[in-house]
Amino acid sequence: MPDVDRASAVVQETMDRFDDPAVTVAALTRRCQRVASLRGDAVALAWLSLESTDIANEFKNKSEATRETLAARLLKTIPSREASVKWKAEYDGYIRRRTLPDKQEANLRSVQQIEELAQMLREQEAATLVPPPHGMHSYDLGKHVAEQAQGRARLVESRIPLEAVLARIKDRLWEFLTETEYELTFGEATAETFDRLRSYVDKQLTTIAPPALEQFQAAYRRLKDGGDEDRAHALTSCRRVLKTLADQLYPASSEPVTGFDGKARVLDDAKFVNRLVQYVAETVGKHENGAVVQAALEDIGARLGALNELASKGVHAEVTTYEVDTCVVQTYLVVADVLRIRERAAPPERGGTT
Repeated sequence: MPDVDRASAVVQETMDRFDDPAVTVAALTRRCQRVASLRGDAVALAWLSLESTDIANEFKNKSEATRETLAARLLKTIPSREASVKWKAEYDGYIRRRTLPDKQEANLRSVQQIEELAQMLREQEAATLVPPPHGMHSYDLGKHVAEQAQGRARLVESRIPLEAVLARIKDRLWEFLTETEYELTFGEATAETFDRLRSYVDKQLTTIAPPALEQFQAAYRRLKDGGDEDRAHALTSCRRVLKTLADQLYPASSEPVTGFDGKARVLDDAKFVNRLVQYVAETVGKHENGAVVQAALEDIGARLGALNELASKGVHAEVTTYEVDTCVVQTYLVVADVLRIRERAAPPERGGTT
């Protein structure tokens, strides 16, 4: 079962049992950690790990050698500036959840410790309700009842803040689950649509420009690997896809070509985006969606150029996975439009040929 399907199953099961009294907040937190782990959600896994950690004792044992956590390793895959902003927001939220208006300090115990302490206090409260022994003198009975009431009041005063913290944590867990459910559901529908488009592009490129198909596959492999260098290489692969397609549909030339705007340009080997724009202009002009495709080609060329320039400067950490994902998807969309234009413009088949 793919990780996305496993994450969806855990989310659904956790939400179905969320209000079951037998399911502890600690257990809900661990389930949410599993979801974050399956999705590679570094920031969520980091704050969920905080909820499960006894921070005070963690700092006391800071001198001891500890292994790097999965959350820490995943955070390294996010550009430092982006990770810092997101992490600060989640950490501030963690502190707010554990700090009550009438308290000076945040409760930094693990969620399981807070639950166990609250349960112990409830049991002690129950013990104060045990009837006094028979035959007690009225004075002793009154004193005994008063002491029980005072003790119970102190226990309640200690328990209520703990349960308030648990309620806040539980609210945040539910928010995380509903957001994740939406993302997984929306992502699944989007993935099906994109898979259809990708299948069309892959099928067309198999016969038109096999090298471009190999370059798309290289971009996907690089994205899956997820490192900084991999993101930079994925950008390069996207640029190569456009160039390979341009070489096939509108080869470079040293002779000036008059564009649709009336301006003459030399469309040499380096001007692959302009060559694709010219191909669209000559094939459909302003009919159908030609103008839209031309604008999209210019946009994707500018975006890929800017990101590739950034990557080539050696600051790969600043090129985010989101930006590269966007470029890969946009490249597919543009290529699909160009290929459909080519397909509609092709002459009718005769005797099995075009």
